[in-house]
Amino acid sequence: MMRTNKRNILTTIRICVLCFVCALCLAPFYVALCYAFKSKSDFAHTKLAFPVHLYLGNFSDAVHLKNFFTSVENSFIVAFFVVVIIICVCSAGAYVITRRNTKFYNTIFYIFQLVILLPFQTVMFPLYKELSRIHALNTLWGLTVAVVGVNVGYYVFLYSGFIKTVPRSLEEAATIDGCSQYQTFFHIVFPLLKPITMTVTVLAFLASWNDFIISMIICQKSIKRTLPLMQFYFFGEYSSNVSVAFAAALLAMIPAVLIYFCAQKYIVEGMTAGAVKA
Repeated sequence: MMRTNKRNILTTIRICVLCFVCALCLAPFYVALCYAFKSKSDFAHTKLAFPVHLYLGNFSDAVHLKNFFTSVENSFIVAFFVVVIIICVCSAGAYVITRRNTKFYNTIFYIFQLVILLPFQTVMFPLYKELSRIHALNTLWGLTVAVVGVNVGYYVFLYSGFIKTVPRSLEEAATIDGCSQYQTFFHIVFPLLKPITMTVTVLAFLASWNDFIISMIICQKSIKRTLPLMQFYFFGEYSSNVSVAFAAALLAMIPAVLIYFCAQKYIVEGMTAGAVKA
């Protein structure tokens, strides 16, 4: 009886802790929904209380901003090319590093991992100076190169762990059938990397779509701003438009949420592959 009561108490404590953590995670979404659907008068009087009448004017004001759709287009362009470049470069690079497995390629792999440990603030000023030298400031291609360079080490690490689970016998059979190394990778190995590729697609898209620091450093002109940077300018020195800012944030969240839900079944498999050695 005492053991049953103790188990019930522990279960109750776990549920309470989980509910508390869940509330902490959902609190920002509640605040965003609360403010986005409030008019200025409701915002002044009710603050964090959920609006009784949903006001959609904030979304209309956000969409009709001068640079809103330009920022959406910039974010999509950068995110698309970041995802494509990272998938092509990191998958091929991780394949060569994993399959060659020599001292030289292992050193390259460790260098990639050092990029993960390196804080962006340490390379922020050299990056700005180098991009200025090659006239890449206030350009989308400069932002794309910077985002890829900052994140490439992490995705090489993910691909390497997954490629180790691909049997070498498949590649040996393809070589016997006359496939070159490139044909073996693109026709045999790469199709088997679908789970980790979908994981990298989601993570790279989110990293690019939500990036603020790199965008703020490189794209300072209004015509080249991405969505996170555009939302930053809702808050001025003497005024702020909180409701419209949250409405724009909810609109900017839609593509990321859709991509995540479309690929969520691959994410856990892709993240955990290679964690346990066969």
